[in-house]
Amino acid sequence: MDKRCIVFYDSGSGGLNLFERTRKVFPNENYIYFADEKNLPFGDKTEEELNVVFDRAIETINSFCPKLLVVACNTMSCCAENRLGELPYKVVGVYPFLPENEKTNKSSGSGRKKPKGLLLTTPATAKTDYIKRLVSGRSDVLLMPQKTLASDVERWRQGGKKPDISLNFRDLNFIPEFISLGCTHYVFLKNDIKKLFPKTKILSGEINAFKKILLFLTTFATDDRNGTVYCLKSQ
Repeated sequence: MDKRCIVFYDSGSGGLNLFERTRKVFPNENYIYFADEKNLPFGDKTEEELNVVFDRAIETINSFCPKLLVVACNTMSCCAENRLGELPYKVVGVYPFLPENEKTNKSSGSGRKKPKGLLLTTPATAKTDYIKRLVSGRSDVLLMPQKTLASDVERWRQGGKKPDISLNFRDLNFIPEFISLGCTHYVFLKNDIKKLFPKTKILSGEINAFKKILLFLTTFATDDRNGTVYCLKSQ
């Protein structure tokens, strides 16, 4: 069995959902969960600042000689998209995604399609080339950057007050058919969002990321020994 570790990287606790899901299926692997709390939040930083954070994180991650790096953060995955393939090991990022655009979507009186879905991201993610490509030509999608939601969720996860997600939709004037959660922190509020919009489909890029992790790790032989888990926080 290849005992090299698997590193999950995020600014805080946002990547835990994907980490726990992976560990449940592959309990014999060795894991390092790297919470870069020193640089939390990623979502309000400029591209230049994120590149500096990424470079410093990779120096640490490289020292572990992993067989797989999971960038369990939409912001960093989108910002460093073109750099992840340059690393000397397998990398899986988490990216926002949208359902296919249906041609039957009705138009408003001006001829412009009415939005029928929402894409929630951090401000930094919304500015990336990845998101610009994703929403290009998608007038059926309303891009909604959330200024403080990721930080609010992190504080809640650390013992603070749970954010009232209903406030983030108070100006919304339609019931969305889907809501895509473009931040791993937002997934912790999935049930709360579902209560607000019972008939709305809630999407997350974590599903696609997990499929890639599954495909990669099933190529390795396993044994019956329990793996290890090490949690690392930036200082």
